[in-house]
Amino acid sequence: MVGYNTLAMKPSSMVALVLVLAGIAFTVRAFVTNTSPYVKVGWLETRGQNVHLPLTPLHDTAQFDIKTMTLTFVGKDETGQVKVVYPKGKPNNFEAATQVVVIGSYKDGVFYAEDMLVKCPSKYQGETQTAQK
Repeated sequence: MVGYNTLAMKPSSMVALVLVLAGIAFTVRAFVTNTSPYVKVGWLETRGQNVHLPLTPLHDTAQFDIKTMTLTFVGKDETGQVKVVYPKGKPNNFEAATQVVVIGSYKDGVFYAEDMLVKCPSKYQGETQTAQK
């Protein structure tokens, strides 16, 4: 009977194992790096990098520079207000937005948004309230 050493592996098996472990490590690192928590305006000083910030936009403060395609506005939540700079144009439904979620980073009193999710009131909201009466 031939003895079998369980610790001995073929070189190709070792390479495959190393590649699988490296792939898992890369995936976990990418996931942790790209996750961004939801924060409040009051927390931006301490956790202002790569975050989601839900705000109520103050529409009377909104300014859009057509040359640079930059939208600036002030948004608020229950902990305070912050100026937002969004360099990717003005979303079509921004004027009707009741809430926005800006994704980006805070620096020197300004939130620089890389992305924006616009939440508008439901077109069925009025029908639901009427139907309940």
